[in-house]
Amino acid sequence: MLLWICLILIFPFVLIFFPTKIYGKKYLKKTKKNATILASNHQSNNDVIILKARVCPNAKIMSKDTLFKNKFGGFFLKKFGAYPVNRGGNDIVAIKNTLKILKNNKQLLLFPEGTRMKNADEINVKNGLSLFAIKTDCYVVPMCFRKNTMPFVFNKLLIGKPFKFSEYAEIEAGKTDKETLEKASNILQEKMNHLKSINIKDYKKEYKEYKKSSKNSN
Repeated sequence: MLLWICLILIFPFVLIFFPTKIYGKKYLKKTKKNATILASNHQSNNDVIILKARVCPNAKIMSKDTLFKNKFGGFFLKKFGAYPVNRGGNDIVAIKNTLKILKNNKQLLLFPEGTRMKNADEINVKNGLSLFAIKTDCYVVPMCFRKNTMPFVFNKLLIGKPFKFSEYAEIEAGKTDKETLEKASNILQEKMNHLKSINIKDYKKEYKEYKKSSKNSN
């Protein structure tokens, strides 16, 4: 309840302060009620607010543990859907929490670059997301902000077609050795960089074709 009250209160401010045109929200219908990782590039802390307010209000978020040291702030972060992870080591508790979220068919918002990459020319994906996605065979939805999210700067967020790594012949089901994880990460990286560079007109054509094929399959 507290989460929704907060989101309702901040929604008008997000629209005003971070004007963002969102493309491809109907892609998310395919993953409704299914385990899903929403994978976005990460250029500033504003990204989380925009995504939670306008794209995935119910998604859980893995956040660095230092943000939870303040009890008051930590309380609101947890209500916001965040849970802590120690980025400096192998955090078994955070890994188990993440797998539990996905096995319960929930949404998870992750930034596969691992940290904020302001104004990066290319998106470089680390292997953590691939590990979770392969172990749970969940959907992955690539997303990309075209600019750094700053107040009063018009931006675009492109959402890509959901996929599973198990759809690719080179990714063996359940296998999480380093070589397999790197192959999977390269697949996601290519999809995210495609969203970062594609012409909007071409994106709309791809999206239109997807909606047409989805309609014909129903």
